[in-house]
Amino acid sequence: MAARGTFALVERAMRVDTRLARTHLIRLGFALLILLFVVQVQLGIANYNAPGRDVFRSMCWVNFFLLNLAGVSFFSTVITEEKEELTLGLLRMAGISPVGILLGKVTPRLLGVILLLSVQLPFTILAITLGGVSIDQIFAAYVALLAFAVLMAGLGAFLSTVCARSSLAASLTTATLATVFITPYILRDAGREMHRAKDISVTTREALYEAAETVEQTTPLGSLDVILTTGFNSSPLSFQVIVDLSFGAVLFLLAWALFDVSTRNEAVSTPARGMMALFSKRVASQSRVWNHAIVWKDFNFLTGGVTAVVIKLLAYSILMGAMSMMISKRVRTDVTDNVGSTLMASMLTALIVEIPIYLSRSFREELRWQTWSCLTLLPKSMTRVALGKLAGVAPAFLPAIIVFTVGAFIAPRFFENYLFKRIFLREDGWYWVLQYILAVHVIVMLSLVVKWGAVPFGISVVVVPNVIFMATVGRNAPDAILVTIGVCTFLMALFLQWLIIRQLKILAAT
Repeated sequence: MAARGTFALVERAMRVDTRLARTHLIRLGFALLILLFVVQVQLGIANYNAPGRDVFRSMCWVNFFLLNLAGVSFFSTVITEEKEELTLGLLRMAGISPVGILLGKVTPRLLGVILLLSVQLPFTILAITLGGVSIDQIFAAYVALLAFAVLMAGLGAFLSTVCARSSLAASLTTATLATVFITPYILRDAGREMHRAKDISVTTREALYEAAETVEQTTPLGSLDVILTTGFNSSPLSFQVIVDLSFGAVLFLLAWALFDVSTRNEAVSTPARGMMALFSKRVASQSRVWNHAIVWKDFNFLTGGVTAVVIKLLAYSILMGAMSMMISKRVRTDVTDNVGSTLMASMLTALIVEIPIYLSRSFREELRWQTWSCLTLLPKSMTRVALGKLAGVAPAFLPAIIVFTVGAFIAPRFFENYLFKRIFLREDGWYWVLQYILAVHVIVMLSLVVKWGAVPFGISVVVVPNVIFMATVGRNAPDAILVTIGVCTFLMALFLQWLIIRQLKILAAT
């Protein structure tokens, strides 16, 4: 009976998941994409040296990308969503133990990821017939990906247990993954530079290289490269599999041990106030409401107001200044071009990341705290209210725009030749701009219909088909095809705008 009670939540979650049509549609859609990928490679088989291996490698990296997105959103909210909805107390009153809650929240999501990987297997086997890959490599690669999924589940269970908000858990998950992926490059670079400056010996440098390789081998980044080499015949239980499974289990046990301590005091959640929460109420209340109250509200409470803009500008300036000093020491010629290009590339990346995050939160926060219906009672049209909210988050992008502009003044030649001309004067440049615009619209739309994971889910919806397209025909696609797809993408974005306004009206009436 105790075991049955422990797994009661698991059983219920799995029953609900199997009855949802969208669950099976997502798996079917992903399987069809993989099948299309294989068919496209078969049609252009003359362009590949080892078609089967190229197909399988692309599929593995798509899966790795999706698993990282799942770790950031799908797994990192398993417990925090219950905390935010104040339902953990009800689960405990029902007699469900901490391990029962953790298993009931983590296991169905982990099984969902496993099933999403399993539907690919029949199509993956087809890669063997194309040549260049063996059944042992396919099996070893999927074991590596499954082990990484277990690690993501354990990390999500731990961070969502100790964190109070989903946003904090997702941020810490992102920071953890970024640290693990970047550390090998930092160690190698530090060892090379310190040895060049004669601060360390050759033995110490080699030790740093070995440490970097060890860290790299704990993730699919290193193990998949080994698995996909020609002549691979090692055991699927690699170092990465053992480490990921072990760390996943340890993190789950830590979540179990800290569950009571982290969830003992259930506090009523309040709307996020961004960086305004760092300052006193007196300082935060000095800003008077503007004539456009909706713009003022989102600017101050969603993005953090003037204080957040200033802090972000200072942070970007300090970070970019430090990077510029490092570049000037390493590069002896064309220093201004290298510094300017670094500033522009970094800030362009920051804008690409910031825009969908802020826009998805703009409406999600209103829906979450049930204030959207009240907001629509203002004597303004739905379009004006939506535009007011978008205008409220726009100033948050000013720091990145300012630093980008400084980079453009420092390196005008790079801006003109490598950014402006390659993006706005070429068909493939416009293709990617329109794909990004479509991704932003998809993310905003998903933020209105899903409770969590709108950003990674929206990214995967747009990125996965593009990866498959570029890996098959995109590299040799004529400009006419790119233009046609670009026009279709623009029309889809317009259609999504209409759907967003329509969904906002529906939500305002509920």
